[in-house]
Amino acid sequence: MNLTTVEADRIGARVRPLFEELLALYDFGKYPAEQYEQFKRDFSEEGRIPPIEGAFRWKWGHWGKGNYPDAHKLLISEVSRSWPDFAASEASGDSRSTFEWWSYRLGRRTTYITVAFLTHLVHHSKSLPIIDQHNFRAMNALVAEVRPGHRWKKKPSSWSDIHSLRAFLLAVLPNLEGRTLGEFDRFLMMYGRHRALR
Repeated sequence: MNLTTVEADRIGARVRPLFEELLALYDFGKYPAEQYEQFKRDFSEEGRIPPIEGAFRWKWGHWGKGNYPDAHKLLISEVSRSWPDFAASEASGDSRSTFEWWSYRLGRRTTYITVAFLTHLVHHSKSLPIIDQHNFRAMNALVAEVRPGHRWKKKPSSWSDIHSLRAFLLAVLPNLEGRTLGEFDRFLMMYGRHRALR
């Protein structure tokens, strides 16, 4: 998402008065920050198998739950079995290769958010965001406010969508004095859930 300086300024002005209110809606009980920071360290460390089940339970909002859907358990098993092959490949070297490797390995559209999350954890140091339908919808709704006629698809589904969200975050962030990328991402998640039209 290539924003002009004027568009980024206008989005920043729109976001600033809402920031505290929406950021307060983020559920750290469901998505604990300490565990998330540990997952980023674990997944980006070469030579070890990261805590795949814990990371996905966090992402899917199952943290602290004793049970969760069988489809999620099967996907965790599939990723766990595939991790040694991924780690031995050259795909871990850059974010797009990681995304494409896991997209091919898991081989179905329904795993897009999982693939994007794995890519985020492995390459978080490159400001690669966690993407989901909420922050994607928030980004596009905010762009539509400053760019008449802006059209977008309902849900993210490609590498370019991740790249667009990253570019959006980095363009607007300087207009949010003292805020971190993580705070802005959490704000967008809440904006997409509670404010942006579905």
